[in-house]
Amino acid sequence: MADADLVIVGAGVIGAATAYQVARRSDMRVVVLEKGPGPALGSSGDSMAVSRCRYTVPAVVRLARHGQEAYRNWPDFTGIAEPRNRYTKLGGLWVFDRTDDLLDDEYRRLADNGVAVSILTADEVTERWPCINACVAPIELAGDADHRCRPASRYLYEDDAGFMDPAGATHDLVDAARREGVEVRFRAQVTGLVRNGGAVRGVELADGSVITAPVVLNAGGPWCNLLNRPVDAARRWTLTPTRIQLVHRTWPNDAPRIPIVFDEATSGGFRLEAGGESVVLLVPEVPAFARPVDDPDHFRRTPDDDAVQATMAGFEHRVVGIDHRGRVTGTSGLYTINQQDTHPVLGPSEVDGFWVANGFSGHGFKLAPMVGAMLAEALTGASASYDTDVDIGVFSVEREPLATSGNVFA
Repeated sequence: MADADLVIVGAGVIGAATAYQVARRSDMRVVVLEKGPGPALGSSGDSMAVSRCRYTVPAVVRLARHGQEAYRNWPDFTGIAEPRNRYTKLGGLWVFDRTDDLLDDEYRRLADNGVAVSILTADEVTERWPCINACVAPIELAGDADHRCRPASRYLYEDDAGFMDPAGATHDLVDAARREGVEVRFRAQVTGLVRNGGAVRGVELADGSVITAPVVLNAGGPWCNLLNRPVDAARRWTLTPTRIQLVHRTWPNDAPRIPIVFDEATSGGFRLEAGGESVVLLVPEVPAFARPVDDPDHFRRTPDDDAVQATMAGFEHRVVGIDHRGRVTGTSGLYTINQQDTHPVLGPSEVDGFWVANGFSGHGFKLAPMVGAMLAEALTGASASYDTDVDIGVFSVEREPLATSGNVFA
């Protein structure tokens, strides 16, 4: 008899969400193995953890909206009366250059898929947030070119956009999974897969032990290739660990509350922290600042000086009329970029008994509740509350690449 029905490698937000979803709807024996000493110490804890729904593919729009509904109803979703995580709604302003026809297309794609969305004029943006510069002209990050501000005629605004506590949400999902009977082990590094002929039937751990199971799910984030490559799984997809940088800056006590801003002019964005005392800025996701990492265990964890300078220059251009002095700190984390279409690869791989949940390209946290639900429904055949109507096949290893903007905004 196998030791478990399902082994999940990785207790980040994806692995924890899947474990909880499988356990809440079945009697499967689930074991989650995490190499780190606790939850959210990898990519999940370094996430900007923003929830927004504007995507190029309508199915992904719905997936993000359903995930947002789970986050907004987190105590009910997790069954935890007083969870660590809470959803902070700020609204999300998209500052990008679109013709009226293209902006109308953007609006319809979101509205038709149930997203609360508005179109604002430049005057309305300025009236609601006087400190937001509505310029859509591209910004030269190096600061060595003349820049002339140019507003758009209209802007897209997501009414319900907000953010989560990434560490708190991951802890909550681990707690919910354990409550449902899942065994979650930390400091349990998986070093290989147990093979039976051409099938995967368990995992080998660094301490020499083995756990057998008919299904192994790779939710290893930037470490996913360590398991995928030896068995030639998800071979059609190039999944690249990529260093992403965040900057944290104090926010003046007398400064106004502002929305989350998705800034196409810099390929970045920013949001206030929950207490309103600091702002988190995504360093522009351009090749100069978002570089592949050879070893996910060893990379620079603080942002580069030139990245901080470029980020602050873009922020000072976008937010005007406030005191931009203050302490600046930051951190670096990892995305696993799917080079083909920036969307995840989910479900059974080409190898019997080996499933994947990889390549989230920076979108994993907002999608995690529904990714866990889709995987659990596929594994158990059972449905549950908060399930999405999006078919997991949209993200299968055999699919053709999905439509994408090709950058952080997908």
